[in-house]
Amino acid sequence: MKVKHLAICLAISSFTLHLSAAVNPKNGGANHKSTTVAPAVEGWYFRAVSGYPAAIAFEPVVLFKNGEYFDIGDEPLETLDVAASKSSRPKAWGTWKKNGATFLLTNNEGKSHDYKLGAGNWFPAYAYTGSVKLKKGYEKVSGGDYGNGTNALVIKKISFIDDTHFAEGSNGGVMTPGATAWKKTGFKGGTYKVYGNTIELNYGSKVIKKSFAFGATGSPAHPTNTMIFIGGDAYTDTE
Repeated sequence: MKVKHLAICLAISSFTLHLSAAVNPKNGGANHKSTTVAPAVEGWYFRAVSGYPAAIAFEPVVLFKNGEYFDIGDEPLETLDVAASKSSRPKAWGTWKKNGATFLLTNNEGKSHDYKLGAGNWFPAYAYTGSVKLKKGYEKVSGGDYGNGTNALVIKKISFIDDTHFAEGSNGGVMTPGATAWKKTGFKGGTYKVYGNTIELNYGSKVIKKSFAFGATGSPAHPTNTMIFIGGDAYTDTE
């Protein structure tokens, strides 16, 4: 009887330890999980920022209902691993709140900036629904004056040949007081499809998904195909 009683006690003790490990986050139990899926979205916007060497640039921003914001980059929300993103791109994350018509964004360093629709620094961004069509050609121009007579210019181009085919390429150069260098990358392409805030580029051997949004125009604001955002970069039409 003593042996049987001891076996029962050991079994109960083992079950208790197993249950404790399953519910105790400190022990790496089942409830210790990192957030990987993007939170519910409050809205998409883009903001005007000043920087060097370019005088001004536009950056897409996603506001989440949980009070966080994200400077969205290359990866679309549908494949975003939030925990991994916060580790690799901590400066892309922050918090936001709205006071009246003003949006107050606080970055990961605790610095706050306020934005307001209609003030020229904050605009709505829109998903692709099919009601607004893409134009044939877009380009992204970057670079500027780096001082000491050095100037750089990079032009990335993408053409939507029809409803399913695209081609892309780039030109770039550096000019100094003593020399000039220029490089042109030949066009490559494949097929594409756009849905919501995602664009899929199929190069044949691989498919790359990137974030996507339309810019805004008018008052009241509405989607425009004269500016689009691909992978966090602003492109303007070439027509």
